[in-house]
Amino acid sequence: MNNAKPFIIKRNDTLPSLSISVKARGELNEVIPFHLSGVSACTFSMTDDCGSLKVSSAVATIMLASAGTIQYDWNSEDTDTEGKYNGEFELFFTGGKKMSIPTLGAIEINVIKDINGS
Repeated sequence: MNNAKPFIIKRNDTLPSLSISVKARGELNEVIPFHLSGVSACTFSMTDDCGSLKVSSAVATIMLASAGTIQYDWNSEDTDTEGKYNGEFELFFTGGKKMSIPTLGAIEINVIKDINGS
């Protein structure tokens, strides 16, 4: 179960970007940054509450490999419809391996109504 707070953005906004830090478990089960040096590509996808794709494998960015930080910069069509969405990053590693983030559940994204409607 994902206990993270939802990411909230107003309709038609493109900021703030969606940024997350990927974590791993260390030798003594401590939480540490997941090093992304072996990642060759990163994408982001988002579905609406009915499971229809709103964003499909859009390019995301590795911001800081040593800290496990990845980011998706919104396009205007990504946030043009208010509602509840589920998001997921996919990391593609050299050698052909793939990992979905989060590994359990999805990133809850709420696009909320803006006051002026534009």
